[in-house]
Amino acid sequence: MILTVDINNTSVVFAVMEETKALIMTRLSSDKSRTADEYAVLLEWAFRQRDFDIKKVEGAIISSVVPPLTAAIKDAVLLVTGCSPLIVGPGVKTGLNIRLDDPTELGGDFVASAVAAIAEYPMPCVIVVMGTAIAMGILDKAGNYVGGIISAGPMVSQEALARGASMLSNVSVSPTPQVICKSTNTCMQSGLVHGSAALIDGLLERVEAELGEPVSVIVTGDWAETISPHCKRQGLIHDKEILMRGLAMIYKKNKRV
Repeated sequence: MILTVDINNTSVVFAVMEETKALIMTRLSSDKSRTADEYAVLLEWAFRQRDFDIKKVEGAIISSVVPPLTAAIKDAVLLVTGCSPLIVGPGVKTGLNIRLDDPTELGGDFVASAVAAIAEYPMPCVIVVMGTAIAMGILDKAGNYVGGIISAGPMVSQEALARGASMLSNVSVSPTPQVICKSTNTCMQSGLVHGSAALIDGLLERVEAELGEPVSVIVTGDWAETISPHCKRQGLIHDKEILMRGLAMIYKKNKRV
């Protein structure tokens, strides 16, 4: 068993993986003010609540898109498990061919998700992560990572609207029965949810036009269950554990015998 960790802008997700199956998952909020000791206490408590002895894990691996948190989480994992975690980044074997201007710019989350996608899904494919950002990673028919798209996620958009327009307030990111709404708050909710869905539909059309062939589409992230039902695109593959499976695969590639 190994511990896989995804540090993103909203939360730090921990999963105990047996091969490529998640046995237990838990998450803590991403808080740059917390120390390694504080995260260690919270992590141990979270797994104790699930009746699991976290010291049973035999290794750990981290992907992070929040550099200020990486060291604290790494130290916390070491304190709790006794395992020094592998950090996805330069020098780590992934088997992924990254065709970007600067391959080091690709976040460990997309690296791991792409590794799992290549192993499990038809190519070409698009990985759509609906979180702080709505981000897409594109893999061509040969499994090369050829590029991506980043736009604001629904919560970021909601906060920007409330901050920038004095007549608009904070609302929940909740779907509305109709696209056309009759109150300010529901109009905002429609724009956030249906607008995000339409954005995804439109971008996928343009990606297929540039690639010149249809793609399989994998959706994941905190807002996937809220937004994807309102996409007109058919055949979306929901996979909330793709990142964790990819991390487990990368750990296995780098494990010292």
